[in-house]
Amino acid sequence: MADDLDRLLVAQTLAPPEGFAQRITALARTVPQHNLQPQRLRPWQWASLGAGAGLGALLLSEFVFFAFVAGAAQ
Repeated sequence: MADDLDRLLVAQTLAPPEGFAQRITALARTVPQHNLQPQRLRPWQWASLGAGAGLGALLLSEFVFFAFVAGAAQ
């Protein structure tokens, strides 16, 4: 089985075609590049982030409260 893998790797069946890098570079120059400015978060995104943070804080406080109750019960 190792011989089969060696033959496969030596055969270079996965090698790129001739001039591949030049074609890709030329294509990249012709495709318009977008101005990558960071997008501002919309109000509903802020609301969902706030709701997620609030739920996380609620679960954390619940864990701390039950840990305190369990520790005080000892």
